[in-house]
Amino acid sequence: MEKTIEFKIRVPEIDRWEDTPIYRSKTLTGTAEEIEKDAVEIAEGIAFSQSSDVRWNYEGDTQGHYVDEIFPDLPYVIRDVRLLLLPYPDQAEATAN
Repeated sequence: MEKTIEFKIRVPEIDRWEDTPIYRSKTLTGTAEEIEKDAVEIAEGIAFSQSSDVRWNYEGDTQGHYVDEIFPDLPYVIRDVRLLLLPYPDQAEATAN
């Protein structure tokens, strides 16, 4: 299966997602579950890198899927293409005792 996904970034001056320009389109292949998983991961990456809410939908479909903005205020490590938020060292020591 092949689907084109449209990603949009929240624009404060525009009230409706339908009126927001497409930030990026990407054609994904795989099963429906794999495509959805990949779309969510891409949307999360955009939300993190742009510090903004992201809406994604299948091309030609008005049903939107949303990812909230991501503002990590904790140190993080990227491992296996996953983002892991780590506690501050003083918090880690307190929880270890």
